[in-house]
Amino acid sequence: MFFRIGGRSVHLPKLVGAFIIVAALLMFFNAGAQMFESWDNAKFLNTCLENSSASLSFSDKLTCQQSAYYAGTFVRLDQKSLSAKQFWSMILQPIANLFLWAVVLVIGVMLYLSGKLIIPVEEAERDFKEKARPKRKRR
Repeated sequence: MFFRIGGRSVHLPKLVGAFIIVAALLMFFNAGAQMFESWDNAKFLNTCLENSSASLSFSDKLTCQQSAYYAGTFVRLDQKSLSAKQFWSMILQPIANLFLWAVVLVIGVMLYLSGKLIIPVEEAERDFKEKARPKRKRR
């Protein structure tokens, strides 16, 4: 049993493309789940900060601050809600990951379909010989 690259048995770019498609699909769905999780976490932190500012309990404020730390942002104890910068810094990284894995998925599909595409590998040059023109007779 011999495997030939690009032959009838194994088409290596198609195989690599299939593996990239499977891995990119898994990571795309993972990035989507993280995006929705970070959105829910940002909404939770906003409500937590609003509720802790209404109550005077110091432990509520520390709980919100600790939750924000685990979410990847810093919240002051006297802060009443998330700022726009804090909110978008929590949201943009998962969105960027989603787009990254979408691009990797497209690259995997291109590799998978490379057997159906015709890509010129070398350029063929033709040399044309100049034909000798018949000389005109002078009158």
